[in-house]
Amino acid sequence: MLTASQLEYLIAVDRHGSFSKAAEKCFVTQPTLSMQIQKMEAELGVSLFDRRRKPVQATPLGQLVIERAYRALQEFKAIAEVVREQQETLAGELRLGIIPTLGPYLLPRFIPDMLARYAGVRVTVREMLVADIVADLRRDMLDVGIAATPLGEKGILESPLFYEPFYGFVSAGHRLADRTSLSAGDFVPDEMILLDSGHCLHGQVSQVCLGTLETRDEKAVRLRFVGGSLEGLIRIVESGHGVTLLPELAATTLPESSRGLVRPLQSPVPARQVSMITHGEGIKTRMLEVLRQSIFSGIPQGLKKKKKDWRIIDAKQA
Repeated sequence: MLTASQLEYLIAVDRHGSFSKAAEKCFVTQPTLSMQIQKMEAELGVSLFDRRRKPVQATPLGQLVIERAYRALQEFKAIAEVVREQQETLAGELRLGIIPTLGPYLLPRFIPDMLARYAGVRVTVREMLVADIVADLRRDMLDVGIAATPLGEKGILESPLFYEPFYGFVSAGHRLADRTSLSAGDFVPDEMILLDSGHCLHGQVSQVCLGTLETRDEKAVRLRFVGGSLEGLIRIVESGHGVTLLPELAATTLPESSRGLVRPLQSPVPARQVSMITHGEGIKTRMLEVLRQSIFSGIPQGLKKKKKDWRIIDAKQA
């Protein structure tokens, strides 16, 4: 019969890609850990890891077993978590992953107040691409993520928080600078300044400007910005080059000197849905509810409900 310790050893090897590192993290000797993994393999009648590869990797069948192991340990933790949350003052660590196009603009709106109100709570924040957030949620390396949704990822639970419309951001002297509002058809592909394709904002902009970006001639693009910093993209447009789209929270943090470069988009206004995403149920439920309420208190009132003239971008295509 499989034990919780064996599942922890299994997960440790998957995380660290090494039996020796896994043993160190689990505070056991390598022979002990290896023997327990071998006992699991013998009981199941399968090889869980390809030991010839460096780092060690799970076999295809082993990966399915490991995914179940993560879920089983989450449920095991949830038993003690439910009791502790009902009996104790809110305390502990919340491991939060957030996409880079939200982090700098959303975190300051709720983190200071949340930490001030709940002295026993510790928050570890990591800015990550949405694919990495999903992967770390499945591996129990994060408790919650904040990202644009819907994602349509199996086993990932999405809980909408707010809706964020996009705005045009046009450099001074640009041909669109004298327009009071913009439509998707106004954008010329070679002028668009975009984040790297690994970022969901790249895909979101592509959906908004689909008719133009499909015809984009990469050889004709004189400036290509490859990076993960929305602030870098903003500075490029501020310096007098090109045009892009900004989500509202980023647009509202612009200095006064740059706010005149912002242009509203015509109806239907493209917007993204922002959600808390989790994997599994019953883990740190009180802390997650505190997180939700803290975020909801910190965002502008106008983002709390979807407006009739907003078109929500499908994040699955982003």
